[in-house]
Amino acid sequence: MYGKGCGTFLRFQKIVVDAFQEFCFLVWSMLPLFLPVSAQELPAGTALEVRLSGPTGSRISHPGDPIEGTIIAPVSVQGRITVPQGSRLLGSVANATAIGFGLKHATASIGYTFHTLQLPGGAAIPVNTQLAEVETAKEHVDDLGTVDGIHPIVSLSSSVSFFAVPLLLADPPVGAPVLAIKSLVAPSPNPEIRFPTGTELILRLTRAVTVPPPNDKDFVPTKLLSPGDLTGIEHLLKNSAQRAYMGNRPSDIVNVLLIGTGKQLDRAFHASGWSQAQRKSPMSLFRMYHALTKRMGYPSAPMNGLTLNGVQSAFVHQKSLDTVQKRHHVRFWRYPGRANIWLGAAAEDVGFRFELAQRTHSTDPHIDSERAKVVNDLAFTGCVAAAGLLHRAPADLVQDPKAEHPIVTDGDVAVVRLNDCIHPKLMAGVDGTPALHEHGRLVRTLTAFRDDIVRSNIFFTTYNTLMSVAKHHAEPATAHVPVINTEPRGLDWLTATTPESPSGQ
Repeated sequence: MYGKGCGTFLRFQKIVVDAFQEFCFLVWSMLPLFLPVSAQELPAGTALEVRLSGPTGSRISHPGDPIEGTIIAPVSVQGRITVPQGSRLLGSVANATAIGFGLKHATASIGYTFHTLQLPGGAAIPVNTQLAEVETAKEHVDDLGTVDGIHPIVSLSSSVSFFAVPLLLADPPVGAPVLAIKSLVAPSPNPEIRFPTGTELILRLTRAVTVPPPNDKDFVPTKLLSPGDLTGIEHLLKNSAQRAYMGNRPSDIVNVLLIGTGKQLDRAFHASGWSQAQRKSPMSLFRMYHALTKRMGYPSAPMNGLTLNGVQSAFVHQKSLDTVQKRHHVRFWRYPGRANIWLGAAAEDVGFRFELAQRTHSTDPHIDSERAKVVNDLAFTGCVAAAGLLHRAPADLVQDPKAEHPIVTDGDVAVVRLNDCIHPKLMAGVDGTPALHEHGRLVRTLTAFRDDIVRSNIFFTTYNTLMSVAKHHAEPATAHVPVINTEPRGLDWLTATTPESPSGQ
């Protein structure tokens, strides 16, 4: 009897302690809601992630054209969201140079000037920004924030044309069919800059700016998962593998966990501009070859299969622009025995490398940035019911000694519970808004044939090579000091959200 009474007392004591911890967590989390909120200063170098609301390009844009973008990742200062998702950034095209026939300019270029930050509710704030990156693009952003296009002679197509064009001049009956076949098999890439609606940019403030607090009526923060929810997820993770494998080799690390149905997952990722990867097939391999040759994007490019807990991934989503070398991607595996719990491994491809005589992607070792990208995008759609970060010691993650770069991570896992996502908020360009006008296949083939004649012959190649060399030597060694603060994405804004009432899963 004494043993039973002692056990009952201990259980009662544990219930009281757990309830007290829950109460303290709720009070601590809601304390900022009752304190006076003042304006916050965003320091120089603060990153703004923007998705363009309209198309731009070196041929279609002109200096002074108005442009607009939407903030897709919240900006927080000292644990409080200062610039919510959905804020707008207004600006104009600063300059746009088309390459044309390549006689005046060796590459195309375009620049942007964003000058006004508009918060939900209408508050307009003057800002000074500089473009730092065009997400998953083949184009390069220089130290002055100008986008420089690709060089038209640096491609497989140009190399083939170097031999095909002289053959056309020497023996037209033979050279014409050879060049025509070449235009189909190895078409010339378009060196003009073409950014469709939905292109994502990373801008940085060049000067500090004071931002008033967002209007509570126009901004509803994402709820925070309760400690009870996170504790339950922690127990689940302990009974699952934490790292995916490609064959016998360790690969991506689990850093995202979603709670929801497969349909909710699909709707949320589609609304935020992600595409499902196609399975490998002869057609997908041809499309990959075509994208590599033309140096263009392939939004649903196939990906290598990885296993977790001995099974292949159930969903593979990716987000890219105009190149197959760079893309955001995340794989999801169903948790064993749980229909609505998905283990995800998010990473960003940043280029190609050769390994064992085959080409494969190189990934950014800072995987926490990609974890934040996934959560930020899903939160933008309004499909997130609650979210939180679950701590996991980095020492528990075994590094691959053969990896190109060691993975850099704090070990945390982002946990996201999805809602029904019936009417999600669509990112710009997702609702079928037409991007830049595309000509028919015949016109594109004839255009590629023309480009081969005009831009890929020996005279053009020599001329542009000399121009590029002269330009390189004419530029000073240090033309501009880069903007400060280049940290990867973070999820500190989750600490600023409103806690959700405890609920079991």
